[in-house]
Amino acid sequence: MKQAIRNIDAVISGRLIRTDIAIEDGFFSYSASKDAKDIDGTDLIAVPGFIDTHIHGIGGYGTEDGTPDAILHMSSYLAKAGVTSFFPTIYTDTMERITMDERAIVEAHGKEEGAEIAGIHIEGPFISPNRIGAQNPAGRLDPSEEAFSKMLEAGGGMIKAMTAAPELEGIEKIVTLSKQNGIVVLMGHTDATYDQAVHGMEIGIRHTTHLFNAMSGLAHRKPGVVGCCLLNSAMNAEIIADGKHVHPEIVKFVLKSKGEDKVVVITDSLRPTMQEGGKLTANGVEVEMGDGLWVTKGKPDLIQGSALTMHKAFVNLVKWGVPITSASAVTSTTPARIYSLSDRGEIMPGKKADLVVMDKNLRIKFTMINGEIICGTAN
Repeated sequence: MKQAIRNIDAVISGRLIRTDIAIEDGFFSYSASKDAKDIDGTDLIAVPGFIDTHIHGIGGYGTEDGTPDAILHMSSYLAKAGVTSFFPTIYTDTMERITMDERAIVEAHGKEEGAEIAGIHIEGPFISPNRIGAQNPAGRLDPSEEAFSKMLEAGGGMIKAMTAAPELEGIEKIVTLSKQNGIVVLMGHTDATYDQAVHGMEIGIRHTTHLFNAMSGLAHRKPGVVGCCLLNSAMNAEIIADGKHVHPEIVKFVLKSKGEDKVVVITDSLRPTMQEGGKLTANGVEVEMGDGLWVTKGKPDLIQGSALTMHKAFVNLVKWGVPITSASAVTSTTPARIYSLSDRGEIMPGKKADLVVMDKNLRIKFTMINGEIICGTAN
């Protein structure tokens, strides 16, 4: 199918320009042929489809459900929020639960009707006992080649990311095995000292899981994992842009200090985000909304996690003064590069035609995946 979105403001090669976007057979092409179906892009903005590399659930469905159906429902809800690719993210839990959730994702892959499953992110289980967060402590493990092999087998080659604590004895072997299998290891749920974090960086852990959250912080005498990330150009930073987990000014500071090519915005969204009714649970815990976050029901001080969508994160960034081009980079182009998703993340000939088209108020007009409008309308 040949299409052309005419006279639209699009983020291309780091610039917002007025242009026509040509699409053929699900990919961006160099120029639109005369027989292409025209879509009027006047007064609209196009950015590459959002890529969420850290999300547990949405719409009342989550990875903890352990079923392909739940993952496919996540795919459909995510498209409504402009997400075109995602990594279903698995909590630290018993090895039986982790591998069950992996197999559900593998089975769902290729059957999506919304956002594409581009990989699996396992948030653990090799994490610090002191930084468990909302994870299941019974599932936490010290680095184990046997456990890694079980996860690798269940993941069917789809594991793209794994969160780990660099201070744990034996983590070097896990990093080596991850490299051999194309898995990006992130520092997260870690109590590492600055020196331990630097050691992690030196052995190949060059990314961080939700920077500032569930890790040793930055102090003038103890720089911690946060200091390692901010002070070293080799490090990338994953960050939750809801303005709750991290103050907006700190998000902007990270972008300024690291650069848009080193920052990945994620949602870390939980199961009840965008849920339309019924009981609200996240990883087996009943939750309620508290100041823009999911908190344990009846315990507002006990945060369970994020209620963010990628579209809301993008809007937040622009509202906070981040240029649209930079907001687009950290929600699509940079994650695509870091995770070697070389066929997407940019409006460029030969790349997958994944787009979010918004009006001037940044409301989603439609989401396009592989050249097909999945949600919304072009009329």
